[in-house]
Amino acid sequence: MGAKGYRLGLNAKTLGVTFLIALLVVGATAFTARAFERLHQMVEQLSKVEMESLMNSVRIVQQAESLIGLGLMLSTAETQNDRRRALVELNDRTTWVRQMTSDLPSNHIDAEMLNRVREVQHELDLNIRILNHLVSERINERLGARELEHLSDVSLKNRELAGEMSVLMGYVAARVRLQIISQSQEIQQQIREHQQNLIALAVFIVLFALIAGVYFDMTVVRRILRMQRAVERSPVNINDFERQGKDEIAKLSQTVVSFIERIQQQEEHMLNVNQELSFLAEHDSLTGLANRRHFYAAAKRLLRQNHLPVCVALCDIDHFKEVNDQRGHAVGDVALQSIANTLTKGLRETDVLARFGGEEFAAIFSVATLDDAFKVFEKIRLKIESTPIEIPGQPVIWLTCSFGITIVEDMPLPVETSDEKIQLLLDHALLAADEALYDAKSLGRNLVCTSLEPVSAVNIEEGGDDETV
Repeated sequence: MGAKGYRLGLNAKTLGVTFLIALLVVGATAFTARAFERLHQMVEQLSKVEMESLMNSVRIVQQAESLIGLGLMLSTAETQNDRRRALVELNDRTTWVRQMTSDLPSNHIDAEMLNRVREVQHELDLNIRILNHLVSERINERLGARELEHLSDVSLKNRELAGEMSVLMGYVAARVRLQIISQSQEIQQQIREHQQNLIALAVFIVLFALIAGVYFDMTVVRRILRMQRAVERSPVNINDFERQGKDEIAKLSQTVVSFIERIQQQEEHMLNVNQELSFLAEHDSLTGLANRRHFYAAAKRLLRQNHLPVCVALCDIDHFKEVNDQRGHAVGDVALQSIANTLTKGLRETDVLARFGGEEFAAIFSVATLDDAFKVFEKIRLKIESTPIEIPGQPVIWLTCSFGITIVEDMPLPVETSDEKIQLLLDHALLAADEALYDAKSLGRNLVCTSLEPVSAVNIEEGGDDETV
């Protein structure tokens, strides 16, 4: 199949859309997990590193401030025990400050400040060693006035250095606090951005799902509904179905159309069969004329609805038994068809003509007078008499017919006339026509004879119920 003729089926489209939605969900999940991981790292750094740096800076400030107090205690101590206790405490605090300053992160302190902190720490260490020596000499009472003055100067210098260390560490603590605030704001910004991204991604997924739903509604649901409505219409029009396409619904539509066409063909065939059976039920299969059953039904309708007099006639082919006996029934059938054709052409299309059985025919139609009816059948008689029946390979057949006719007067019938009285009126008319036909046969055949008296619809209505045929 060429590229232009290729179309994805519904399964492929469904799998594709499902895969895209799943891919979006997985992507959103991965994106969210990655975002939470970054936020977790930032929070962990803030809680472990930054907060630790802040607490370390605050502790250095506190220890530096305590060094000031210890230096003052050392310089004002009155007893040897006070001096020893202040010196030991001063050494411990200095060692602790040294350790904490060595752990300061360089990212919170610029190089110049870091160098100054180290210089102050170095000077503090030197002053502590000097103080240790001078205090030891004083305890041993080896200091003179000059050394005592030097001890006082060193203590004062130590307090100044401790104060400077406190100020520097306070600045470091402030820098750490600013860094923590900045990182907190950054975390909040990251959270807001991730929230916005997640909302945008969720909106995109929802829109994609809606678009997919609309697409499947238009390409699947609506097409199936159109097919359903097309099937439910009566009659079903195959032009309402989708005839083009390569996907499953188009193929299903084509299959349904194929079944509908077959059903319609079968229905048409059954209708034709029923029509043929209906025609055969009320028509003679040989001549195509109405049979006795159809004749009676049509005659009763004509008698009930007609406003003019009605002619009832019977026709019998003369010596037809001899044709069957001498020439065979096949030739007799052709002769019957020829006579039926001549009778049909001699009457109007609205007139009712039937084959009563064998070689006998009956007719009923509206007419003005009995004389007019006589003229119609006389013309038909002459036509039959003068028309040879030619059969290939057979000698020509000449036939004649005898006719008996009567007329029903005093029409129309009352609307309330029952079917039984109409049937009785028809029977009287057929009896009168049959008597006229008998007269034609008795007088030598090939004649049109009329009944002596017309059949009166009024008389039948008034007193004909007791008469039998």
